Amino acid sequence: MSHLIKLKELHIEGCHELKYLWQDGNEMLNLTCLQELTIKSCPQFTSFVVGETEIELPCNLDKMELSNCTSLEKLPSKMYTLTYLCIGGCPKLIRPNISSYDPNNNNPMSQLESSCTGKCDSLTFCPFANGRLATLKTFVIGFCEGVELLEEITIESLKDMDIYCCPNLRSLPQFLLRLSHLTKLSITDCQIEDFPPLPLTLSSLTLMRCPNIKTITSITSCNNLTYLSERGALEIIDSLPLPIGYVFLDDCPKIKSLPKWCHLTSLWFIYIRGCQNIQCLPEGGLPPNLQEFHFLKCENMKQPLREWGLPLLTSLTSLAIDGRSMGGEGEKVRFPSEEEDEEDAWSLLFPSSLTRLAIEMRNVERL
Repeated sequence: MSHLIKLKELHIEGCHELKYLWQDGNEMLNLTCLQELTIKSCPQFTSFVVGETEIELPCNLDKMELSNCTSLEKLPSKMYTLTYLCIGGCPKLIRPNISSYDPNNNNPMSQLESSCTGKCDSLTFCPFANGRLATLKTFVIGFCEGVELLEEITIESLKDMDIYCCPNLRSLPQFLLRLSHLTKLSITDCQIEDFPPLPLTLSSLTLMRCPNIKTITSITSCNNLTYLSERGALEIIDSLPLPIGYVFLDDCPKIKSLPKWCHLTSLWFIYIRGCQNIQCLPEGGLPPNLQEFHFLKCENMKQPLREWGLPLLTSLTSLAIDGRSMGGEGEKVRFPSEEEDEEDAWSLLFPSSLTRLAIEMRNVERL
């Protein structure tokens, strides 16, 4: 293969007997134009070069993807040029054998910008711990049952962190607060108990099915947070930061009250579903510039719909509610109430700005 000196992309897939790519390291280094390397579904693949432990990738290799290589136990030790590294379905990969010394910059992956690791159950640590990853912007790790902690690593430029389906990960690293460029954090299906302070730069926070996270006390200090999505276990939301624009709460049965948000002028979207312990809206009513509001499957809502203050929301264009979540008003045979003039009744409940109205009522016979 060394004579293919102009080769830029190499894609190898479904080679069931392939054990290695090159006979020696020099053969690999001759591929000076190689920029992308993909190896998929090669169950016998164990090494890039026969018998060598210190492996250096071609000098211009930019992207590498390793997928479903079930016999692979280690990565090349020198990956100086990579900007994108994706590893998935490599259950024997224990830990990258990354060289700790580079005579030029002391960094074996000085150019890495995006890292994705999934379905590597033998990993017990962060794949790039004890390294200085000054250029890393995206870090994703998921379906790694062996990962129990994320070690302290220096990531000066990280913007996006996504952690999912790591059931033995119990805590997040304390270095989160020092990630001065982090804008997006997503955590799904993890048993995290210790939630450290969040960086002030965070603009998007997603928590899904993390049953041990009860509250996030540092969320109010995130003055750039515009997006909050939570599904599962959160019990308390004391308050929200002023710039928040999007709030999504789904299947949060332990939340008993909502934070005061009548002063949040940037909040335009609210989705609340399956929060059975909510009995009323916050004091002061809904945000003044709300444009889209979903309130569903909150069966214990006691506050009648007419007290929600919806007619005051002159920017509201989309509304979705169900009869069980309307404080008793949605369970009647006639909606709105028979006691009021028909036109007046509608104007007392809904603003004229609505362009979309979705109401689910099981008992209604006449509108």
